[in-house]
Amino acid sequence: MLDTIDYIFGQPSRITARAYLGNSGVVNIEREVKMSGKIHDKAVMILTGYLGEKYAKDIPLSISASLTFEQNYGGVEGDSATCAELIALLSAISSVPVRQDIAVTGSLDQHGRIQPVGGTTYKIEGFYHACKLKGLTGTQGVVIPCQNITNLMLKPEVVSAAEEGKFHIYAAETFDDVIEIMTGMPAEEFHGKVKESLKNMAENAKKFVAGEK
Repeated sequence: MLDTIDYIFGQPSRITARAYLGNSGVVNIEREVKMSGKIHDKAVMILTGYLGEKYAKDIPLSISASLTFEQNYGGVEGDSATCAELIALLSAISSVPVRQDIAVTGSLDQHGRIQPVGGTTYKIEGFYHACKLKGLTGTQGVVIPCQNITNLMLKPEVVSAAEEGKFHIYAAETFDDVIEIMTGMPAEEFHGKVKESLKNMAENAKKFVAGEK
């Protein structure tokens, strides 16, 4: 969401993640180049906490990963992108693709619960107009925190598109809801694929160290 004082509007951002064998953990590229605010830095750390709690109770996290907002030149602040960053990261780890016709906004706590964010109306309308420019397909939409439903004051055009099934608005209560919307598979199946990939990474790391010795 961009605020020019006189005008507020939502602008879609593309988040990418890469994951590979290592022990650096999750690297926030925006932070490394000093383009990330304190709230966004905290959000990425919370994301890392969720990752460890969910997948690393019985195996080490032998992983290096990077997160970035592609072609971002103005800096990043806030925690609204936490869910989008996490689904991108887990997709990179598991090699399970996520839908590219659905935008995601939402904060996240370490337990995987979705938290409300600001500017939801502007974000929905911003993505809707981006989709309209490319052509509405009937599959596009936005995932928002369920707590933000009562805050929505959408333009009639967006409401009509949703009612006609040309555009969709999904409300998520937990991160598992986001997983199922974005991957089309049950959350537990997805978690299993992530953990299997992390287990393979840990085993390969162990073999590599043993080989060096």
